Amino acid sequence: MERKKLAPGVFITTLDAEKFNRCRITIHLRYPALRRSATDAAVLPLVLERGYAGCPDMTELSRKLARLYGADLGVDQSSAGIDRVLTVDICGIKDRFALDGENLTREYADIAFGTIFEPYLIDGVFDPEAVRIEKESLARRLDAERFQPAADIPGDTVEREPAAADAAAGRVLIRLAQRPGQPAVQHIAGGVVDDQRRDAAPLTLPCGPDALRVHPGLDDRKVDALCPKVVCIGKRL
Repeated sequence: MERKKLAPGVFITTLDAEKFNRCRITIHLRYPALRRSATDAAVLPLVLERGYAGCPDMTELSRKLARLYGADLGVDQSSAGIDRVLTVDICGIKDRFALDGENLTREYADIAFGTIFEPYLIDGVFDPEAVRIEKESLARRLDAERFQPAADIPGDTVEREPAAADAAAGRVLIRLAQRPGQPAVQHIAGGVVDDQRRDAAPLTLPCGPDALRVHPGLDDRKVDALCPKVVCIGKRL
């Protein structure tokens, strides 16, 4: 890997990867993160990805990337400390694999630099219609993530609002004598009793945990609900 300083705050990093048949050009722009421009910063990558001055149409841009043997273009936003980082990335096959000897690297660079330095503007501003569409799309996406149960989010281990019923139950463990001498550990959550022993069908409560007066820290010996009287005949196992 080689890194050179081109100007104050401007660096170029090259990484030789001869063993791969694809190359990548990535441009990072780092700027301060400001609260007043948070919405604009979130929408900016979505608008830039729609096209640039040299190729303002989304359909035409897709065709251009397809002609470059299926090159991939991406624009993303990330955080680095107190700053934001705008990234434009394009990846495609190397020049030596081009069927007609095309200079693919030049084409990749033109698209990447055009996307970030020559965006498609109308009267000096981004296309208002494109901005409106991307804002609405982003709002719907955020709403979907907000109301999506944590259990449905891959890799999400944080307990969110949809799990409030489970939190209210306080993960109270009570012992129910499902069979003589072999009490089963049960978990009350949202009106469902889940048998952790997995050898008995779950029971459905007629009401939620609140009606059972279950609260965090409640001793299972004090739970007076759903405790059937079991008469054991014979020796306890």
